[in-house]
Amino acid sequence: MATPTFGIFDHIEGIPGTPTHELFRDRLELIKLADEAGFTGFHLAEHHGSDLCLAPNQDVFIAAASQVTTKIRLGPMVKLLPLHHPVQIIEDMCVVDQLSGGRLDFGVGRGVAPMEHAWFGSDWTESRQRFEDTLEIICNAFATGEISSANSAYYDFPTAPLATKPFQNPIPFWYPGSPVTAGRHGMSLMWPGPIAQDAYDLYIETWNEHRGDTLRFDGPDSRPRVGCTMLVAIAPTEQEALEIARRGMDGLVRRAEAVHKYDHLVLPEDQCEAALAPLRSIMSHHEDAISACAGTAAQIAERFAAMLEPGRIDYVLLQLPVGDMTFAEARRTVDLFVSEVKPQLEKASLAA
Repeated sequence: MATPTFGIFDHIEGIPGTPTHELFRDRLELIKLADEAGFTGFHLAEHHGSDLCLAPNQDVFIAAASQVTTKIRLGPMVKLLPLHHPVQIIEDMCVVDQLSGGRLDFGVGRGVAPMEHAWFGSDWTESRQRFEDTLEIICNAFATGEISSANSAYYDFPTAPLATKPFQNPIPFWYPGSPVTAGRHGMSLMWPGPIAQDAYDLYIETWNEHRGDTLRFDGPDSRPRVGCTMLVAIAPTEQEALEIARRGMDGLVRRAEAVHKYDHLVLPEDQCEAALAPLRSIMSHHEDAISACAGTAAQIAERFAAMLEPGRIDYVLLQLPVGDMTFAEARRTVDLFVSEVKPQLEKASLAA
C-alpha cells in the first residue's frame, strides 16, 4: 500500500442562515486547517446559477486561499473549458500559479448542465468538441509561449503573447470520470469513490499507449495517478455519522438537481432527461456511498485502509462540507480525521 495523501473537494454550497461572506471566511479557515494538518490539496467545483456553488469564479477564490496557506495545493475540479474563452483561462491559470508559488493543480471538464453552457453563449451538444478544441489551445500555449487559435473550430483571434508564464512546468492536470480521456492526455484521473481494476487498467494502458503524443500535459517525471472523492462524516457514534452523511447527500442531490432547473429553456424534454442521467446514476447508489463513508474514526480508518490496500489509489479527497451538513460537523470530521484516522493510515502504509 502506497503512502496515502489526502485533500478536500468542495462546491462551497450555500448554508441556510449563513451569509455568503461568512461562508467564504469559514471555508478559508478550513483550508488553513487542512494546510497546517498536512493535507495535499483543496479542489473547487464550478457551477452557475444555483446555491450548489457560491464561488463560481474558482480563480478568485483559489487566489485568495493561496494567500492564507503555504503548502497545500489548490485548483479547480473542474474548470468547465467550453464555458470560457481560452485566453482568459490560460492567463488566469498562470496568475494563480504564480500567486501560489507553483501550487496550482488544474482539473478540466466539459460540464453537465445544458443551461450553464447557454448562459455563457456555448452549446452543450457541442461540449465534447469545444472541450478538445480549448484543450489543444491551452496545450500549445504552454509549449510555444503564445496563445493561438490556429486550427480551432470555435475561436478566431490574433495570436497573443503569453506574457505571464506559469510558475510550474508542467502544471499538473486532472480529469474526472474517464480513464480514456485522462490517460490519452497525460492527466491524473479523479474517480468517484474506489476505482475498479478494469477502469484502472484501462487508464494505465491508455496513458502508456499515448505517451509522446502532442496533446499531452505530463512532464518527463510525470506518472499515472488516480485519486478519488468520498463524502465523509465522522462522529462519536456510527448512528450520528450516518445521519450527518445522509443529510449531506440529500442536500447535495437536491442542489445538483437545481443546476438543471432551467435546462428546459434550451433543450426538449427528452434531452433534458438525458442530461440528468449521470445524476440519476449517482442517486441510485447513494445509500451504499453513505454506508461506506460514515462512521466513527476507527471505522473510517478500517474502511479507508481496505480501499487503499490494492494500491490503485493514493490520493483521497474528503468531500465536505456537503449538502445540509453544517460547517461545525465538517470541521469536527476534519479534526477527527487528522487526529485519529490519518495517522493510522500512514502507519499502515509504512508497515505494508
